[in-house]
Amino acid sequence: MARNQFGSGIADYVVQPTDGLWGIGAGAVITLWDSQDGGTRYTDLLDANLQAVTSVTADEQGRIPTFYGPDGVTQMWADAGGASRAWMGAHNTGGQQGPVSVKDWLNVKDYGAQGDNVTDDTAAIQAALAACPMGGIVYLPAGAYRTSAPLTIPPAVTLMGTHANLMAVVGLVDPPCYIKPLASFAGDAVILFLDQIDGGYSTISAEHRILNVMIDGDDLVAPGVDGIRAAGNIQNVGLRDVTVRRVTGAGIHTEANGGAFPYSWRLHRVMVDNCGWHGFAMEVMTDITLVDCQAIGCGANGFEIANAANSHMIGCRAEWNANNGFHLTGNWATGTGSGGMLIGDCSTDRNGYNGVLVDATGNPPIQIENLHTRRDGRNGGAGGGGYAGLKCAAATVPVLVGMVTCYPGVDDDGTQTNSPQYGVRISGCTYVSVDSGFLHAATAGWSDGGGNAVLRRGLNIAERTGTTAAPVNAFAPPTDVGGNLNVGGYLAAASGQSGGQWTIWDGTAKALNIGSAGGGVAIKEGANARMGVATLAAGTVTVANTSVTATTRVAVFRQTTGGTPGHLSVTRTAGTSFTITSSSGTDTSTVAWILFEPA
Repeated sequence: MARNQFGSGIADYVVQPTDGLWGIGAGAVITLWDSQDGGTRYTDLLDANLQAVTSVTADEQGRIPTFYGPDGVTQMWADAGGASRAWMGAHNTGGQQGPVSVKDWLNVKDYGAQGDNVTDDTAAIQAALAACPMGGIVYLPAGAYRTSAPLTIPPAVTLMGTHANLMAVVGLVDPPCYIKPLASFAGDAVILFLDQIDGGYSTISAEHRILNVMIDGDDLVAPGVDGIRAAGNIQNVGLRDVTVRRVTGAGIHTEANGGAFPYSWRLHRVMVDNCGWHGFAMEVMTDITLVDCQAIGCGANGFEIANAANSHMIGCRAEWNANNGFHLTGNWATGTGSGGMLIGDCSTDRNGYNGVLVDATGNPPIQIENLHTRRDGRNGGAGGGGYAGLKCAAATVPVLVGMVTCYPGVDDDGTQTNSPQYGVRISGCTYVSVDSGFLHAATAGWSDGGGNAVLRRGLNIAERTGTTAAPVNAFAPPTDVGGNLNVGGYLAAASGQSGGQWTIWDGTAKALNIGSAGGGVAIKEGANARMGVATLAAGTVTVANTSVTATTRVAVFRQTTGGTPGHLSVTRTAGTSFTITSSSGTDTSTVAWILFEPA
């Protein structure tokens, strides 16, 4: 017989927790055994120089060096002092010059899985997951894998399939490439990530991966079964090209365990289709990234995000969900560890309530850029209900919105009342700023619901009301600017209207200039006005005017002469009137007057 070579392969590394993350196990001493638990230790080993050794030591990169096992042994279990052992396979099976054998890619069918849409493959798939070394892949060939209990993916293990359908639509190609729970399924979720506490791991649970996997819950009977669930401190999980459809709970669900929450996940091209609860239900998920994720037809909100500090959502979609498309809620905190979220290039369509609802509390800003909303606020087909494409209600977090559009409509078959009722509706918020947009809705494009501390409407927001076939344009509505509007260069106000007080702080002699020949100043006359005319009788006249103050400067000018003119003087009665008196008792002239106030 011959000794077989071990070590120095792509999977032959030792990893261990370092500052809460996975790091290499530099200098770790490895003993070798004939069993995953207990068993007999192998001590008849040779190092790379064919010197006898009883254990091997990882180098500074955590790599296990080349060594040779006992005669005829082709696999061993490596123990680096942790809570569990890792399986090692020989890199040759016919002596030192034999062919390479890859053992970090495990096919579930080698562990007894059938994928025939009938056999319960739970135990076989779980066995492959348990045997997979950290950094390895458990592979699901094309097939329909029935399960009766949750599958648990260990830390640093990847579950990879061949294909994930994006949606379940009658008539579309539907290859048998999925995990499909049986009607007898019992458990909280089809796939579980366990934290260190519940999983019994020697370190923080982290670096799980799911790639090209679809979960089809069409046969589930028990309520509240999630597609993928994680509770507790589970870090750096990656989901790519994953579909969850028709489970009775949430598609993706993260929550607390023992006061700790999942952290720093990355989701790319994840589809949740017609699930019973929220599509994505994420509770206090810091540093999450969602790219090209979609929730469609779910029984509650498409995306339920309750505090996602320092997170990003890019190019995501929420359609046909029973409640809100995106719901940003919960307490986002106020301390140094709190943070906001960036939402960019996302869209909604035909959600039952609002396209986007923000009612989060706390201090960090939530930034929304390039939001496209369409036909939300279905409200069971009745429309109305105060729903909007974008709604902020009692939010204390600052909400900063760049470009937002809203386009109303009815269902594709022509049924349902035109909705949403509003394009953007803001009420009871601390600070909301909307820079620009095109807002077409059934009742009003823009709606200030009142109770807002600061609501800023940008200069480039157009509105429409009514149906898409016969819209009523309001392309130049009033623009409200809270605080100062600073304009570099000229401010050209074509309407020439102002509804508030003007203050000019310039200290030059020509602080207010009328720059065109023929330009002038016009002041409205009438009762209690600031300009008017009066006619003297026997050299005097009293003008009733409640706008007169104790310091009002009254300028008088003779317009037409009557009787014997004299010199004119003025006395004031604050809040009541002023009296013009001529030095001639027979003066009957007509006199113009203007009232000025000192600044």
